[in-house]
Amino acid sequence: MNWPRIITAAVLAFAVITLVLTVGDSGFDLICGCVVVLGLWEWSTLKKQGLAGFLLSIIPIAALVFWGREYPDLLMTLCVLSSLVWVVIGIDLIANKMDPFHSVINSYVVGLILMSGAWSALVLIHSWANVGPLFVISVLLMVWAADSFAYLAGKSFGHRKLVSELSPGKTIEGVFGGVVGTLALAWIAGFAILELGEGQLLYWIGLGLVIAIVSVIGDLYESRLKRIAGVKDSGRILPGHGGILDRIDGMIAALPIVAAGWSLVR
Repeated sequence: MNWPRIITAAVLAFAVITLVLTVGDSGFDLICGCVVVLGLWEWSTLKKQGLAGFLLSIIPIAALVFWGREYPDLLMTLCVLSSLVWVVIGIDLIANKMDPFHSVINSYVVGLILMSGAWSALVLIHSWANVGPLFVISVLLMVWAADSFAYLAGKSFGHRKLVSELSPGKTIEGVFGGVVGTLALAWIAGFAILELGEGQLLYWIGLGLVIAIVSVIGDLYESRLKRIAGVKDSGRILPGHGGILDRIDGMIAALPIVAAGWSLVR
């Protein structure tokens, strides 16, 4: 059993939930911004952009952290744009081609869109009146469930490889387990935490299915980036997990889609 991985995951989950429930808007925006900056550093390392590319990325992220909450339409635009990029990435993964965003300029632009889209989604969800922090926690729990149940199901029952060229450990059975676990968690969160009505609960569970699928896409895309870069992990900051991107790859993909999708019915 990978105890460093388990301990790190437990500590992170406790810390994240505590922070979401206790910090104010500015503190939440800043903490999420710091995570995004760390993710962009690992992105620039994987893409071999160097210090200049990383520093260029910090400027718009800093602007978002300090003023983004005042412009919800801009944040929603970034969520939609990020979601569209993830659709392209998903199609490309299915086609099994090389990284479509591998040039230096595209790497910078795409990395910035994806990371700013995730930050924008977190802030938008957090800003929803009265229930924002609970929605943030519910979405994070669903992404964690997708990852954890996929891991457990894959270890216990996995035989058929999903995309062996990118992620040898991922199996079709694992993905199915992740979907089942996420749907179960979506129902629990929607019923017990968010207290949604019947119609909204069904829609929320549908978003749970989307989360389970796109979190796999995020994981596979990061695996592709690491494969191209010739590294096992995106970093070494988290014992048992590797880097920040190794921990949040699924969230980066899922958050913008959830924020945009739920905004249609709230």
